[in-house]
Amino acid sequence: MNFLTRKVLELKNIRKVYDNGVVANDGIDLTLNQSEIHAIVGENGAGKSTLMNIVFGEIKPTAGTILLRGEQVYFGSPKQAIEKGIGMVHQHFKLVDSLTVAHNIFLGIEPKKAGFIDKNKMIRLTSELAEKYKFRIDPEALVRDISVGEKQKVEILKVLARGAEILILDEPTAVLTPQETEELFTELRTFKETGYSIIFISHKLNEVKSISDKITVIRKGKTLGTYDGSELSESELSNLMVGREVVRSFDKVLVEKGEVVLDIHNLKLVNDFGKKKLNNFNLSLNRGVILGVAGVEGNGQDDLVKCICGLNKEYSGEILICNRDIKKLGISEIRDLGVAHIPEDRMTDGLH
Repeated sequence: MNFLTRKVLELKNIRKVYDNGVVANDGIDLTLNQSEIHAIVGENGAGKSTLMNIVFGEIKPTAGTILLRGEQVYFGSPKQAIEKGIGMVHQHFKLVDSLTVAHNIFLGIEPKKAGFIDKNKMIRLTSELAEKYKFRIDPEALVRDISVGEKQKVEILKVLARGAEILILDEPTAVLTPQETEELFTELRTFKETGYSIIFISHKLNEVKSISDKITVIRKGKTLGTYDGSELSESELSNLMVGREVVRSFDKVLVEKGEVVLDIHNLKLVNDFGKKKLNNFNLSLNRGVILGVAGVEGNGQDDLVKCICGLNKEYSGEILICNRDIKKLGISEIRDLGVAHIPEDRMTDGLH
């Protein structure tokens, strides 16, 4: 479907100075058009998220003008922005883990029947919404039991359920696998084709080049310019972002393989329903080696990591770290052997 090019959101000379004197945004200009994916790139701390939180009514600007479809607006709260058709998916998800997917999507706007929440209608509406946008997700699943990629889909459906026509995605691929990222991009292209306008915040330049129609570069709170998605190379974008030439290639140094530091023999793990999650899994890792474990999501990678780190002891088989069987070791003892874990979900698992 073709749409006439028209401005749906204009930011003019946006400035934000915090009480401590820090200038987060310094005269930023940006124009978002109808049916456009517009990327905002910049280093961490460049002012990208601050700018979008101003648009979404979470932060009050010090100065500047916001025009929505040609009309000057001011949002004193996210509720006011949502009422005007702006939805934001934050970098850190704002979901209630103990509630279902459907309840999270319609939280605060639940359909009612005889004064009570109509659970069946909520589930039906969620299914219809997910089917409309080709999202594969179980409306009745608890949020705490779904993957990070599925949680992001819940966040997107949540803003769509509230009538958003402008979507702001703050670092949406930061916690996604490459497969999940490509799936998200397919969905964003579908949104664009049906008339949605999308602001995509990222510092992954290959993804920015892949998905964006326009790219605005921000450095130290200032707009350096807006470019067509194909106008600049990744190297040129990175140079603009940091203000100097960035070396993007490195020579690999051949490292001699050392002794075995991790040895796994016949690892077996079943879930509460008797389904095998790991079945006679074997692995050996030498010092000085980077070993990749690949597989479609849900095929046991997360379970393997939890067993190695001592977070799950319900396995059979043997896990040796530096020739020590870790079955009876505590998490702190495993950590003392030199094991560190950077989890998939940094906000849920990483803070434990």
